[in-house]
Amino acid sequence: MKTTLFCFSGSGNSYWVATQLASRLGDATVVMVPSLLESEKIALTERIGFVYPVYKFFPPNLLTYFVEEVLSQQEVEHVDYLFHITTYNLASGWAEYAMESSLMKAGFGTSYSSRVRMPDTYVPLFKTAGKERIERYYRDAETKVAAIADEIEKGAIKVGRQVLAARSATRFLMKPIQRALMDEARSFIVTDACTSCGQCYRICPSANIEMVGGKPSWDRLCSGCYACYHRCPTEAIRFRHPVRGGHYPNGRSGYNVEYRQ
Repeated sequence: MKTTLFCFSGSGNSYWVATQLASRLGDATVVMVPSLLESEKIALTERIGFVYPVYKFFPPNLLTYFVEEVLSQQEVEHVDYLFHITTYNLASGWAEYAMESSLMKAGFGTSYSSRVRMPDTYVPLFKTAGKERIERYYRDAETKVAAIADEIEKGAIKVGRQVLAARSATRFLMKPIQRALMDEARSFIVTDACTSCGQCYRICPSANIEMVGGKPSWDRLCSGCYACYHRCPTEAIRFRHPVRGGHYPNGRSGYNVEYRQ
């Protein structure tokens, strides 16, 4: 069965999970969600999946926008099996239920959902994991992805519990939190270490960065992924305020996706 994996990733954790899953599912293709936001026609295979991180207890704003505004306009009749996988560290919050709610609005039913624990990249609150700890996360994640792939291949039916708290949180908190994340970029500054390479401009999934005078300038359409911060080759992008964690370039993930030239 052909599989299309729609992926959103900032630091590369979700991208790694998506590519690992695709390799185990066989005839599978990974497509990055930000590259599809203006698509009028998307070819959907019999089996589709989503792999995405948890941002402040919910899916990324660009992902739910894609599902509700873009994917909802596609022909869905021949989709037989739909799954979604969240990547998280301490807690996945209400992300699974929120994603299922968005999919339902778009006319999709969920067959399977699961979670994969990965290193935390939310540096305002958490320290960046060291090399050995990152390797442990990846080893455990590889085992988890293998189990998930096996269940998907068997057509397992498994969805999260639709508890009242999740429904209420999704209804009243998701959109305000996602809107608040759009202003996250106001926290960034650029140091003299910037070489004007433009990588932050090219990799931003929200197209929220422009190069002004050779330096990045942020608008107010951030997704809160911190890709620009973590993947800056000279670590020139910093926060205005003290944070607990350092940069997490995540070469382990093989993530080098760019969205603009």
